[in-house]
Amino acid sequence: MLKRILKWVIIIFASLSAIIIAFFLFLKYEMSWKLSYVGEEISPDGQYRLLFQQIGEPDFPFGYSHAKITFYNGEKKVDSFNEDIADDGGQFRTANYSVEWMKKGVVVTFKGSEQADREVAVFFDGSDRFEGYTDEEIGEILEERYGIKQIGYLQKTIGGYKIKANGIAFYAKDDLAFHESYQQEYFKALTEEVFPEMTGRGISWETENVESPAEITYIPMISMHSSGKQDIDAYCSDICKWLSHCMEKIPYDDAPELYRCIVAEVPGYENSRYYFDEISLKNFKEIDKELYNSLYIYLNNMIDSKSSGQNDIEGEDSNESTEAEFEEISNETVKTWAQYEPEAVYDFSDGTEYAMIAVDRALGSSFYVLMSYKEKGNPDTAELVNSDPFNNQCGAAHFISFIDDSDVGFACLSYSGGAEGSLFLTKDRGKKYEELTLPSPNIELPDGKLYNPFVMPEKAWEEGGKIYLKVGQGSEGDYYNEELGGHPYGIYASDDNGESFYFVKEEL
Repeated sequence: MLKRILKWVIIIFASLSAIIIAFFLFLKYEMSWKLSYVGEEISPDGQYRLLFQQIGEPDFPFGYSHAKITFYNGEKKVDSFNEDIADDGGQFRTANYSVEWMKKGVVVTFKGSEQADREVAVFFDGSDRFEGYTDEEIGEILEERYGIKQIGYLQKTIGGYKIKANGIAFYAKDDLAFHESYQQEYFKALTEEVFPEMTGRGISWETENVESPAEITYIPMISMHSSGKQDIDAYCSDICKWLSHCMEKIPYDDAPELYRCIVAEVPGYENSRYYFDEISLKNFKEIDKELYNSLYIYLNNMIDSKSSGQNDIEGEDSNESTEAEFEEISNETVKTWAQYEPEAVYDFSDGTEYAMIAVDRALGSSFYVLMSYKEKGNPDTAELVNSDPFNNQCGAAHFISFIDDSDVGFACLSYSGGAEGSLFLTKDRGKKYEELTLPSPNIELPDGKLYNPFVMPEKAWEEGGKIYLKVGQGSEGDYYNEELGGHPYGIYASDDNGESFYFVKEEL
């Protein structure tokens, strides 16, 4: 009886052991050995085929996925290799590779969110070394890629070629994938037809570090005309104009990497990189509301955020006129300036007059000094208050004022024949001024584009503990408010004694 029980125990134990071993072998097969179909790529002539499979499952918890790639010539297996992909623990999928069929082989590029792209070359003849392309083959490759039918010159250099075609000089690497910079150089030439040729807007280029000139990447650095917000509307329109010009010759889908980002150069600020939204670029039209508005809001917010904290005019970076600077200006010079006709004045209740005096001109604009007269209009009572109230900017003095005869005041410098102006704040009766930036009211035009029509400060006053500012549309403004029945002004308010303003309303 005991022997029979022992026999059954052994049988049960052996059976359970076999089941456990089979289960673990099954798991091992599923996790480490099983080949799962992912995709295949066939050469344009139908002769060659690449088979992509996943080996097992990705390493737990967020490790590599494992790929097997098999290369066939017809039904004959030519080569196979494995590749590990670092993609945050994801399954190996078609997004993890791209394939380019070349004249002597195929280049497979493996991609993952946690790795740099890696290229693997597979040669049609089974060799493991690239012997190079002939001049004729290079011509055929360029014609297939870009429709280039005639090459101006082709010169062999160390590791590649210097080439000129369609008027564009570029480099190519001597490798199976034939990496070349033609599209980048063409993009650069197209951009320079817009900036500065069409718009007069400055352009320079940022390049990323590369091992070969054939791998160069150009990022356009496009300048704004002013440090404030006066240029944002035109800047956004020019960017749309530029994209339209380039995409007509190089469609976005053909080279999305060209249109990745720009660097906005704003005078007085650090350069700011703006990345385009991929969906906006895919759907881009010549007058593109979505892209225009996105860039418009970005630039407005960027200037607001970077200018906040810069209005503390007590700081060491202010434009305070030092005694040494005043000493360099002779009394004779001050007396001469005091006799000039002022262009903007403010009269204090005690009879003192403050006046902006133009002392130098350049290209129709003026540089100013701020003078005070103890007796209005009497140059013998004049004193120099500030030798550079507008911080080395030139234009036309539009107004100067002080809030209820206090030390807090404002001045406006206009540009472009009164089309726009900049606002300056003083907290010490004109000894130093700091330029302010006003927020955009984001007026929406009939085409859906955002717009700031209020670009010319007109006057400031105090009411109910707040400082208010009236801002007009300038000499070229044409914004019409249907509800108000006219061309309105913008009203802004400040709760911090003029250091910052917010938009309140429109009024006639």
